[in-house]
Amino acid sequence: MKIISPIVLLVMLLISPLTSASSDIVVSHSKVSGISTPYVGVSLGSADYDLANDSSPSFSIFAGLALNELLAIELGMADFGDVGNFATRSEASAIYGSVVANVALSNEVSAFGQLGLASWDYSVGSLNDSSVDVFWGVGLDYDIGRDLAARFAIQQFSVDASFSNNAAQNEDILNVNIGLIYHF
Repeated sequence: MKIISPIVLLVMLLISPLTSASSDIVVSHSKVSGISTPYVGVSLGSADYDLANDSSPSFSIFAGLALNELLAIELGMADFGDVGNFATRSEASAIYGSVVANVALSNEVSAFGQLGLASWDYSVGSLNDSSVDVFWGVGLDYDIGRDLAARFAIQQFSVDASFSNNAAQNEDILNVNIGLIYHF
């Protein structure tokens, strides 16, 4: 997979300065533990295609590793559905890797910011392209129980497509979703 090495590089660059700074910060949260904890999640939402001026149901699955109370790394897949009319349909999907920074707001609620790389596939009619671009996200996690949390997230994906007929299309996809996370 061509996305692995850029993601590893991004994670290493972002984590190294943050880990030394995070040692001075004290966070009170219900998931406090001294070891890294893996998690998996699924979400449903709505993907708003800016250029197409339309939206579609979206679906995401993801897995992550909480390195400590402040940082996690996350890999996922998002299907943004398809939009448009019968003559011109647009559809997109992405596989992504990101660094997630968490801040506890209470024992049950934490806010997060997400920054990463997305390997996207995009098609308009019979034209298609794929590449890698930066994406970002923000959201809230709410601890429902000991191992289960609800997530509300807003993610912005940029698709800078160049098709074989020298046409270019820059589509921004805003994915608003809600989901469940299971911590192991």
